[in-house]
Amino acid sequence: MATASPAADGGRGRPWEGGLVSWPPAPPLTLPWTWMGPSWGQHPGEIIEFPILKLNGRTMEIESTFHMYVQPVVHPQLTPFCTELTGIIQAMVDGQPSLQQVLERVDEWMAKEGLLDPNVKSIFVTCGDWDLKVMLPGQCQYLGLPVADYFKQWINLKKAYSFAMGCWPKNGLLDMNKGLSLQHIGRPHSGIDDCKNIANIMKTLAYRGFIFKQTSKPF
Repeated sequence: MATASPAADGGRGRPWEGGLVSWPPAPPLTLPWTWMGPSWGQHPGEIIEFPILKLNGRTMEIESTFHMYVQPVVHPQLTPFCTELTGIIQAMVDGQPSLQQVLERVDEWMAKEGLLDPNVKSIFVTCGDWDLKVMLPGQCQYLGLPVADYFKQWINLKKAYSFAMGCWPKNGLLDMNKGLSLQHIGRPHSGIDDCKNIANIMKTLAYRGFIFKQTSKPF
């Protein structure tokens, strides 16, 4: 998933961006989302965009897409800063499913894609640890929602990139694209565009021979 730190985006409203990547023997899922967070003066932070790309572990091509906007329930009104940063306007979240409903649809999508089969291994890929270590479990705890086991392990693309390239991408996706001579896709802080950038970076590193491994510690 592609994500930025709360300090970088002000924290009020961000898309959750994420992805799932599959490679032998596991498909990867890119997972960045957009959320509204505490550093924008709102607590708790709330996910407002939930995108996931499923990648083929052998070709690293996109096989399937999950993308929904999420109606924030604690702070239903987006701030002007949130809209300016993410490109998400109020009309895009009004009347959309709640996080609970979106998570139910994620589970349905995972099942449809065969990713819940115990014989199929897959793992999420995020741009940083924040999305799955802090943001999603924090909002789920606030709302009294369970966190599915498949959200409890992931690959931090920043760490993978630093292992492969020998330097830390301080500015996240922008630095990784620059270091790999890739053109940035779409708009920064757009969840679905961040997913596409994550997928492109992974594909490039894989073609250079880098082998991805889980970076998160067990919960």
